[in-house]
Amino acid sequence: MDTVDAIYRRRAVRDFTQATPPKEEVEALIDAAIQAPSGMNRQPWCFVVAEGRARLERWSALANAAFADLAGHAAHSHPELARLGARSSNIFHGAPLLVVICATDHELMSIKDCCLAAENLMLAAEDRGLGSCWIGLAEAWLASPAGKAELGVPDAWLPVAPIILGRPTSIPPRPHRQPAAIHWLREVVAA
Repeated sequence: MDTVDAIYRRRAVRDFTQATPPKEEVEALIDAAIQAPSGMNRQPWCFVVAEGRARLERWSALANAAFADLAGHAAHSHPELARLGARSSNIFHGAPLLVVICATDHELMSIKDCCLAAENLMLAAEDRGLGSCWIGLAEAWLASPAGKAELGVPDAWLPVAPIILGRPTSIPPRPHRQPAAIHWLREVVAA
């Protein structure tokens, strides 16, 4: 598959088979991820791979509780947070594994570099017939001291991109995209 095909075909997958992708396949995805651009070639990323539905179900409950607490505090200014915080479902959607891309520091460019690596990982997953989804609802809990302890990462690191992976049972339809807002500044050449 070429790159543009992968970009247009990739979907946020939330329905997986029971099969866990082999370690070698996950390592190949991570190798693709680290080919991402990195400011000054610092490569400030680390990858935590968490296997097992039972673990992810437990983490989902912890993340949901943390998010509900956050949503409760912000409900007056962001009512949609209260709705999301009230969820009781598994935010990892029964995926067999989770890859958490962590920045090895809290610098803004490091966070951006991790986001670039995440996109590479998701496109490489699409190319290999795997489904992926960035689980934003897990971010706050994973970045907490309790979440970092579960991940086994130092306090200095920042979990940036929690991405579930697995073999999809179905592919969601292509979502509607608004036309791009383009503000084009053309150079005026004097005659």
